[in-house]
Amino acid sequence: MRKTATPVFPGAASLVNSTCTFESYYAKLYANAPTVAWTLDADRSRREALEDFFAKSPEERQMTVDSWAA
Repeated sequence: MRKTATPVFPGAASLVNSTCTFESYYAKLYANAPTVAWTLDADRSRREALEDFFAKSPEERQMTVDSWAA
């Protein structure tokens, strides 16, 4: 059985299992939460971390989320 995102980060499951590319996700972020997108634009390292996260497989994303709770 595949483990899902930890309860510590309940919204992470949608990101872990997303089939969106970073570009698609970012476009949706701008449309739905522009202030959040602008903060990522202002902090290049956070934006790059999100790009790296989306470049991973769902299993690798899950390991990343699990590491946040460790």
